[in-house]
Amino acid sequence: MIDLADPGPHHVLLREIFDLERTWREGPDGGESDEFENIYLTAFLLFLIGDPTDAPRLYAAKYRTRDMDLGSGFDAQSAFGAGRSETLRWLLENGYTEEHEQLSQWDEDEIERWAGYARGYFYSPDGVLLLDPL
Repeated sequence: MIDLADPGPHHVLLREIFDLERTWREGPDGGESDEFENIYLTAFLLFLIGDPTDAPRLYAAKYRTRDMDLGSGFDAQSAFGAGRSETLRWLLENGYTEEHEQLSQWDEDEIERWAGYARGYFYSPDGVLLLDPL
């Protein structure tokens, strides 16, 4: 079970789940079922872990997808788990110039507002995960 207060020990698993969810959404059935929120929750958990190496993966889900819902509904702010400056620095230092240029449009206040909104969307005030049962 993933401890929602500290998803870090499950970083590798969360990356795998995220990648599988994206593949499923872009597959022949178009990701149509009750599990549509999984990729968004997994992205938020990756954001909470705060590893800048996740930024290209999260960026691609928004800007390199064939899935209309991801392209329009996936939040680019999820790429900033390590913080805006650290994420942008890492992208630039590791040759992700397109990602750096596109993500540079977001300012720190926008990212913080999004993080607060996402936390409130997925969690109750007492930290319980809010998802409808399948």
